[in-house]
Amino acid sequence: MVNTANEKSSRDWGIIQKKEKDGNTYFYARIIRIDGNGKKKQYVAKADNKSHARRLRDELQDKYSRRGEKAIEGDKVTFRKLAEAYKKHKLKPAEYHGNNGAERKVAGLRSVKPVLHYLGVLKQHFGAYLLRNISHTDIEEFKALRLKTKSKRGERSIADVNRTLALMRTMMRFAVQNGWIHQSPFELGTPLISTSDEVKRERTMSFDEESRFLAACEGEREITYERSGKQIKAKLKGGRELLRALVVVALDTAMRKGELFKLRWKDVDFEQRLITVTAFNSKTSKSRVVGMTQRVTDELVRLWDISLKDPDSSVFGLTDIKKSFSTVSADAGIAGLQFHDLRHTAITRMVNAGLPPMEIMKVSGHSQWTTFARYVNPSSQTVRNIADAMTDYIGKGRVVLESELIN
Repeated sequence: MVNTANEKSSRDWGIIQKKEKDGNTYFYARIIRIDGNGKKKQYVAKADNKSHARRLRDELQDKYSRRGEKAIEGDKVTFRKLAEAYKKHKLKPAEYHGNNGAERKVAGLRSVKPVLHYLGVLKQHFGAYLLRNISHTDIEEFKALRLKTKSKRGERSIADVNRTLALMRTMMRFAVQNGWIHQSPFELGTPLISTSDEVKRERTMSFDEESRFLAACEGEREITYERSGKQIKAKLKGGRELLRALVVVALDTAMRKGELFKLRWKDVDFEQRLITVTAFNSKTSKSRVVGMTQRVTDELVRLWDISLKDPDSSVFGLTDIKKSFSTVSADAGIAGLQFHDLRHTAITRMVNAGLPPMEIMKVSGHSQWTTFARYVNPSSQTVRNIADAMTDYIGKGRVVLESELIN
């Protein structure tokens, strides 16, 4: 005789029937396991009915056996919770190991602020989503929506959206590593990040623009201000010596703006005419040495002579030059120029000077050829020189061919 009571009991283990405050009865699936500390821990999931509770129970067992308790916890983890965990564990100031030029970043980020901005954008859109419910399509829709959202400068760039998506991709990998999801939605469809679609800046400063810019730093300029209710015009001379020196050093060394702002006098060797970009100040977190041209040496000697002679003090003492750089550019009649274009200019000039690309990369601080190549922007003169060289080459080839035909 079949014991139907025992059969039913075995089939329905882990199923809880509970009457709630609203007077209705609900079903729950439950499994009990022993955690790493030897304590019992239960995992519960609310069901729609008894059959649903059985399926949930089996799913809980399967998840626990395959990926442990993190997989079960992951069912309740929202993107907001992921963002908080990622911020706590990953968005920390950079930590370095080593000294005497051998410093290496071993943890954290050099610049946390921009990452926090992108994190805020993602939290605003995905915050309430359960991680397990975020699909490849959800991210595609976010990308399309973000591209249509205006930025402070007007149309939002593809590069800005790519940076946001790159952060989300990293966060989803973090969620996989923690066992909250089995697979990242970024891996379940076509690529969502395409750097080839980004508009790369190819602006460089011509020698004529450079001459006009530096002249604008030295010449007189007219300012207007109000005093006692009257508009007063006055002429000022100078006051832009720091900006002039900063631009000259940027043009001749290819140093980044952040590296220039953080440069200390102890990093400048006048005797050897060398500048050391420390790992703490470098974008790549690796130190490098840059040579000084004669005019860079002259500019820095002039600044040293009027400084407090403190080796630990900043060379330029600047933190923001956006307004002054734009003003001088306008005074010099230069349009569409950004400070980072000076780095493009410096690297392009080094290439045009015939210097070996691998040596230039060591000076500019590039570790990837593809990234370095983006900074090599041929000028109109360079393009003409290439065309002239091709003309000569083709001409010589034809002469040789005609000579062979005659003989």
